[in-house]
Amino acid sequence: MKIKLLIVSLVLSLSLFAQKYTVTGHISDKGNKDEALIGASVMYSEAEGVVADIDGNYTIELPAGHYTLIFSFVGYEKLEKEIDVESDMVVDAVLTSSLMMKEVLVVADVAIARETPVAFSTLSPKTLAENLASQDLAIALNSTPGVYATQEGGGDGDAEVTIRGFSSRNVGVLLDGVPVNDMETGHVYWSNWFGLDAVTRSMQVQRGLGASKLALPSVGGTINIITKGMESQKVGRLKQEVGSDGYLRTSFGYNTGKMKNGWAFSIAGSYKRSDGWVNKLYSKGFFYYAKVDKQLGNHILSLSAYGAPQEHGQRSYKLPIAVYDKKLAEKNGVVTSYETAQNKKDSMYVRNLMSYGIDRGVRYNQHWGYLARNKNDSTVKSEPFNERVNYYHKPQITLKDSWCINKQLFMSNILYMSIGNGGGTHDFSSIAPSGEEGLKNYQDVYDKNINNPNTLYADGGLSAATNFIESSVNEHFWYGLLSTINYEVSSQFSFSGGIDLRSYRGTHYCQVYDLLGADYYAATPHPKDVIDWTAEYPYADYVYKEGDKFDYYTDGYVRWGGAFLQLEYKTKKVSAFLNLTGARSSYNQIAHFYGRDSSIVRRETGWNSFWGGTVKTGVNYNINEEMNVFVNVGFLSKAPIFSSVYDYDNRLLTGIENELVKAVELGYSYSTPMFSANLNSYYTRWENKPMTASVSVEHDEPFKANMNGMDAIHKGVELDCIVKLIKGVDIQGIMSLGDWRWDTEGNLSLYDKHGNYVEDRFFNSKGIHVSNSAQTQFGGNIRWEPIKHLYIKPQLIYFARYFAEFDVAGLNPYQHKENFDENGNPYDSWQTPSYMLLDLHMGYGWKIFDDYFMNIRVNVLNVLNEKYIATAQDNDGHSGQTYKTHDARSAAVFMGLGRRCNLSLSLKF
Repeated sequence: MKIKLLIVSLVLSLSLFAQKYTVTGHISDKGNKDEALIGASVMYSEAEGVVADIDGNYTIELPAGHYTLIFSFVGYEKLEKEIDVESDMVVDAVLTSSLMMKEVLVVADVAIARETPVAFSTLSPKTLAENLASQDLAIALNSTPGVYATQEGGGDGDAEVTIRGFSSRNVGVLLDGVPVNDMETGHVYWSNWFGLDAVTRSMQVQRGLGASKLALPSVGGTINIITKGMESQKVGRLKQEVGSDGYLRTSFGYNTGKMKNGWAFSIAGSYKRSDGWVNKLYSKGFFYYAKVDKQLGNHILSLSAYGAPQEHGQRSYKLPIAVYDKKLAEKNGVVTSYETAQNKKDSMYVRNLMSYGIDRGVRYNQHWGYLARNKNDSTVKSEPFNERVNYYHKPQITLKDSWCINKQLFMSNILYMSIGNGGGTHDFSSIAPSGEEGLKNYQDVYDKNINNPNTLYADGGLSAATNFIESSVNEHFWYGLLSTINYEVSSQFSFSGGIDLRSYRGTHYCQVYDLLGADYYAATPHPKDVIDWTAEYPYADYVYKEGDKFDYYTDGYVRWGGAFLQLEYKTKKVSAFLNLTGARSSYNQIAHFYGRDSSIVRRETGWNSFWGGTVKTGVNYNINEEMNVFVNVGFLSKAPIFSSVYDYDNRLLTGIENELVKAVELGYSYSTPMFSANLNSYYTRWENKPMTASVSVEHDEPFKANMNGMDAIHKGVELDCIVKLIKGVDIQGIMSLGDWRWDTEGNLSLYDKHGNYVEDRFFNSKGIHVSNSAQTQFGGNIRWEPIKHLYIKPQLIYFARYFAEFDVAGLNPYQHKENFDENGNPYDSWQTPSYMLLDLHMGYGWKIFDDYFMNIRVNVLNVLNEKYIATAQDNDGHSGQTYKTHDARSAAVFMGLGRRCNLSLSLKF
């Protein structure tokens, strides 16, 4: 009996000793933890190991014991982890790219969790592939807290982004470390970058002053887009998309990864077309991208070029709600018929509203009609004709040298050049929509133009235009140098510094674009011009043909010189930074002529220069393996933008002062394999916030001036989290509660061009909400993967407390009494109805053979076909409302887009 028990015990002991446990994990890139390192190796003994699968996951079965796992991948530093295997366990690995990672961290300013003391969110290529569908790249940012992105008028590429209530001109956008905000206005036009999603390695949004070392206009935040290159694995992709409203897009891309000879090549291209969700807002465009990397010793040389020639229809201005949807207007208190009018004011409003038409549908576009160009051929049929078309091409070429001088010293030099050419078309003289469909009658214009001789200007056999299409052309030539050096003094201390040099010329003119059947346009001479009446054609100097410049022709010059220095301290527990920047902006403008009568000829303003700079500092403290806290503070002195220096008449404005921004932010993060959350709060005071336009001053010599002293306070709290309670189910949530208000009450002084005091103007904006962005945001998604590579992801986003845009200059109670109540308190602008959008993303992937992998994805945007107001203008003049009521009646709006579907099939090889 004892022998039997001894044998049983021995067998049980041997079986326990021989039992194996499962070690699983995910291998990712430190610069972007959402990017899996496919094919990375995991060694657990001298000659045994596994490689990561297509999702970057690995699985090893090991007996109980102590092991050293060695993680490695080409171009990344090896990582060793000591583990004791006593049960099933998860061991994730985050690898650091030895040279390319320095480029990303030092030059592109990518924030790292538990190290960089700023609030940020990172969108991976996987997230973009699953969520973007047929939308502009910027719209994907709505899934991050504090961001409000809309399609504006609905045109492809016309997206507008605000972060924490700050418009796009106050959000810095970087492509591989290179700033792309327009040098004159600060805006970013997303139509110029529509294909970037095909080559994006990561897209990071840093909220607040951010981690950028450059003196960027990043009051609200920074959008950092990093493209793929040598650090990526060898991979090719083909993708075909089809969608609602004639949407069609074909894309391809191939990346060699780093080859044995040190070369790496990346190419990508895309073509798209669409009829547009809004009536006749068609689009068509191409995208091209090429990048060559070569490693030469401790250097990586990189040459890249990309661009997106495109054209698309636009809606340029908002309309009253009732024009789009009568029921929605009435629900918001709008009177839409004489029967419901209560007084004379209501009746006048209804009369004005009738001129636009009522209930034309949310897809209504007031900028098109039908036209048959049948001058010489009566069989030509009518075709849709859109007066509002944007066309542009902005290629960018970048040459980069990343030099790892030694283990401590790293240097990067980037030379870049951008050449932009394009414009936007519109009627010379506005044509009012008419008829049941509310279309413009271009056929009537054409028929008048083809037989309208004017012998005072040209040969009687030629016809003069009664109306035509003109184009506002914007061209630019921009080049710059960004040079950065980083020195690691020790394992704890490092500093970096560099220069940011830019030169920009923007050319702006009006062009005769389409004469609509006529042979020329005849301008009216200036009254002071002397006409030679004895000439055969006295007004010949005022004749313009298609392609000719007229009305205005100016060149704007910007020269930017900046320097930056950043000190960093990092231990396992604490990381901190101090950033100092300084920049000098110099502007000059030359008017070749101005006015349709060309009354101004060659007038140069001369160079005017302004200094700006930033001081930022922050500290992150890792409490333990799960929790960390951070704080950052900053001061920004922001030089005025070009339009705050010169007016449209090419004259220097008075009252030019820097904008001043003071900000503080607190953050807390908690992270475990099952639950992660980031909680941030911020307070930003913006002084001398510029108005949308300068103010006119009637003095001895009338002039225009900036109005300084208009201040605003932006404060709020943000939360994003992810829960992984069940395998295959990820629940993500976001929240943003903002309180953004103007904060000025009192006299603001105006001065003439000599600095002499002229007058005071009283403004009262105290407590008025900052407009044009939703101040409340809730959202989230559930990603369910019932089986491997099959996912279903519904996403819900709720926006509220959007206050319609308004003219701050109207907050003078003596000049604009309609904006104040009987006690002298300013009315708030109209608050639009809150709305909620449900999107559904689904997809499945499967291996065809060897390294070939197929994905099919289905996206349904705005599943419930919600009717909502995306943006609004308070007391808008285009609404025909002469009585300022600060409600839905006096507002003009852009409606949001309804339900759209997108189907894509992609092949990865």
